[in-house]
Amino acid sequence: MSLGSVYRKFRKPILGVLRHLPGVRQRSRAVYYRKRGESYDAMGATIPTDPKMVVFQCFGGRQFGCSPRAIYERMLEDPRFDDFTFVWTFKGSKMELFADEPLLQRAQFVKVGTDEYLETCARAKYWIFNTRVAEYITPKADQVYVQCWHGTPLKRLGYDVTIETQNALNTTDELAERFGMDSKKWNYLLSPSAYTSKHLADAFGLEEERRPSVVLEEGYPRNDRIVRVCEDPQALDAFTTAFREELGIPADKKILLYAPTWRDDSYESGKGYVMEDTLLDFPALQAALGDEWVVLFRAHYYIANHFDFSAYEGFVYDVSKQADINDLYIVADALLTDYSSVFFDYANTERPIMFFWPDYQHYANDIRGFYFGLHELPGPHCLTNDDVIAAVQDLPNYEAKYGEGYAAFREKFCPKDDGHAAERVIQKVFFE
Repeated sequence: MSLGSVYRKFRKPILGVLRHLPGVRQRSRAVYYRKRGESYDAMGATIPTDPKMVVFQCFGGRQFGCSPRAIYERMLEDPRFDDFTFVWTFKGSKMELFADEPLLQRAQFVKVGTDEYLETCARAKYWIFNTRVAEYITPKADQVYVQCWHGTPLKRLGYDVTIETQNALNTTDELAERFGMDSKKWNYLLSPSAYTSKHLADAFGLEEERRPSVVLEEGYPRNDRIVRVCEDPQALDAFTTAFREELGIPADKKILLYAPTWRDDSYESGKGYVMEDTLLDFPALQAALGDEWVVLFRAHYYIANHFDFSAYEGFVYDVSKQADINDLYIVADALLTDYSSVFFDYANTERPIMFFWPDYQHYANDIRGFYFGLHELPGPHCLTNDDVIAAVQDLPNYEAKYGEGYAAFREKFCPKDDGHAAERVIQKVFFE
């Protein structure tokens, strides 16, 4: 049995032990990365690079979405790629889930972590990922690694984290080192703004001399569809109507998208990251807003809770498994979030954004920290459930209160999101 097979088989108990032994964990990881890296490099040397193969991965194989999907969709429409091989890599549980997805009928499927997966990475000339590649996998000199990342950063990342992390399996230095390992492999890093370019490059320790050639500040492809659909009244109406019918949402109810993030210090051994104390009070929300609103609840993919919303049937819809979060942005009349970067993307709809921060002081001072003061964010800043209810009820006055700040926010953080980012990225990566 290979080292990788042993790790996969006993992963949970191994991590449970290493969580409490940072010194042993660091030494074990170093050996593991080195051994597996040597094995991968030796295998890769025997596999010729296919100049017309592209491998895609979204959130470590958990989803079919984000910028990898947007780039893939645009490539499907481009006759220059008619003879290319497209490979999508998914975790085992997702292989069947996406098997019937119409857009993926052109693609081959490969299971993440298998020998076939490693061989695919060694063969494909182009890697289109939105999270870090495994530490032991390194592209060959003739391969092109496009790091799409998955959002504009609000929370500090990598080398920018100054608070000792509460993360379950990494110290602050360990996380930073893993970010730095990834940036050394990049050919390109996608960015929608000067703000994102700087902070992602800093967080990943991207060397100054490489930044001009590596950073592609052309917009986020993942936001192309949001912009295009929202600018087309007919397309917007058709999509929203179909979405409502599919979920059974009444036409006379407004839609509030509630998309909270995870907390680094909320890890439960054997289960994962959980979310309880910082959730909305759904009974209170339903009592106050249920006649006019419904809530789409979208949990972060790290969250391991199994939520039971049966008591709120017809008011709360769990859309955590919705394949593409862009669908939710397009249909939502307003967004409620906490420290998630989703609001940067949702801003492209130009619809109201509200913030719910019941643990603000703890999160800001003890968990992660932010790149700028949250008072700069346009929209209601809610610390309690009552604040949230009042903010939703006051939405008719949103434009008058926050419109000017919201416009400045979009100009700073979304200046390149014009619906054509994927086209520009494809041209730069594949044809220039």
